[in-house]
Amino acid sequence: MCTYNGERFLQQQLDSILNQSRAPDELIICDDSSTDKSLEIIKEFANSAPFKVKVYRNKINLGYVKNFDLAISLCSKDIIFLCDQDDIWAPSKLLEMIGTFDTEPDVGMVLHNYNWIDEYSCLHYPKLPDTYGNLKLSASNLPEEIRSNSVQIFMAPYPRAWCGCMMAFRSHFKNIILPIFPGKGHDDWVLKLLGPITHVRFITSELVSYRVHATNTNRRDLDKRTIGELLIGRYIKKLKLILNGHTKYGFYREILRRLTKSGHTVIYRELLISYKRWCSRF
Repeated sequence: MCTYNGERFLQQQLDSILNQSRAPDELIICDDSSTDKSLEIIKEFANSAPFKVKVYRNKINLGYVKNFDLAISLCSKDIIFLCDQDDIWAPSKLLEMIGTFDTEPDVGMVLHNYNWIDEYSCLHYPKLPDTYGNLKLSASNLPEEIRSNSVQIFMAPYPRAWCGCMMAFRSHFKNIILPIFPGKGHDDWVLKLLGPITHVRFITSELVSYRVHATNTNRRDLDKRTIGELLIGRYIKKLKLILNGHTKYGFYREILRRLTKSGHTVIYRELLISYKRWCSRF
């Protein structure tokens, strides 16, 4: 779990971890130099939790990508779950996902469906519901052959469930995941990097309530911004990425380099072809 000034919703997320039907073996929390009461909430939780909680506070603010990089590096167990500070996990999340890993040893990553909640923990319905794959199907309408071979939908032009709070992966992939490419989301990096080299499964159960609010890191609550603000914000962000060399070309080029260097067997070569196609566009 990564935190930064999350006192408003943090306790609800921690409580949802505490209420799991299958308790975690450990909880790693990296606080990114919060200035509110986040650290107090975390320490109080750590002192009373029935499982091991390790708390780390960054001396300086690293930003969420580098903070997740650090948190992943500190995990010591077999399966790593990425956790945001403001969502709510369904009680069966750990049990269902671990069950998939246990029954299918060849699966290296498991993703799951979700619902949206607002700042008051009420169900939120976006104007454009999320869909999956080229056919833009809802999660409930996905055929079994796609759910059991999820690489077909999560590498497609219209993917969902890229958010880190909706994924878990085997820890032996840390050697290829770290360090995370800067300038792109950690979740996109993990998914695109592991997609070619392991089997991915998708659980249609809504195992997390994904909170949408005005201070989301990825700012998905678009209703609170005008079109002008969106365009200006995107332009400034893209300009900063270009100046730092963190372009889409660099992203896919680094994935290809990392895969080659890792020595992992590629089982979905069509993904490598698509990555190379992205590189050739620039």
